[in-house]
Amino acid sequence: MIAIVARSENGVIGKDGGLPWRCKGDLQFFKRTTMDRKIVVGRTTFDGLPPLKGRDIYVLTRNRNASFENGTTIIQPDQVPADAIICGGATIYDLLLEHCEEVFVTTVKQEVEGDTFFNDQWLSGFSADKTIEETEAYSIVSYKRISA
Repeated sequence: MIAIVARSENGVIGKDGGLPWRCKGDLQFFKRTTMDRKIVVGRTTFDGLPPLKGRDIYVLTRNRNASFENGTTIIQPDQVPADAIICGGATIYDLLLEHCEEVFVTTVKQEVEGDTFFNDQWLSGFSADKTIEETEAYSIVSYKRISA
C-alpha cells in the first residue's frame, strides 16, 4: 500500500470536512497518482470529496450499516485492498500508515487554521526518498519505509 497526504506547514490536513486551501499543483498530483486506482478514505473525508471519476473508492467506517453512492463500504482494516492508496483522514492514516511502503506528502507552504492534523510520528518508520515537485507554494516529497 501507499498513502498520499496534503498538509500545511503547521500540520493541518482538514477543516470542517474539507481542505482549508486551494493548491492546484497538489490537486493535479493527486489526480495523476490516484487515477484508475483504488483509494481508501474515511467517512468524513468521503463526505468532503468532490466526485472522483476514474477511481474505485473504498470507505472505511465503523458503521456496519453505512452505504455510499459511488463508494464501497469496508468495516475492518484487513479488508483494505493491498494495492490501494490511503487518502485520509487522520483516523485512517493512524490505522493504516504502518502498512504502507511509501507515502507522498505535499506540504502547502502556509500555516492555516484547521480541526484535523497529520501526526508527524506516523512517518517515524519512513525516510524522505526524493522531492517530486517543489514550488514557492508547495513541495511534494516521497517517503519510503525504512527497512528493518
